[in-house]
Amino acid sequence: MPVSYITHKGRRILYVNFKDLKSKEVVLANLEEMKKFYLEATEKIYLLLDVRGTFTDPEVMDRLKNYGKQYFNGKSEKRAVLGITGVKKILLKGYNLVTKTEVAPFDSEEEAKDYLVG
Repeated sequence: MPVSYITHKGRRILYVNFKDLKSKEVVLANLEEMKKFYLEATEKIYLLLDVRGTFTDPEVMDRLKNYGKQYFNGKSEKRAVLGITGVKKILLKGYNLVTKTEVAPFDSEEEAKDYLVG
């Protein structure tokens, strides 16, 4: 399942695995699943998003920004992302600016998890 909860050092983390998704339709469908988890959440979310090797385009980014403002803001306590290189660094800066959030990029999953529990 691309969206599920994991536990790291006693903290419940929403793990969104978009790793190596190459189809816009699959990315958008998984984004819808992520939105459902946020809508159903009754407590603050600690998010780990893995986008290593994932397809993106303006439509995907627009949907993500819209959902960030409409559904994700206010429900996330901390956010970490894996796979931010090249152009994705610019896209992350734009996302953080538009949604007025802080999504922190990491190179390793362990570092990201430790950040979320810290």
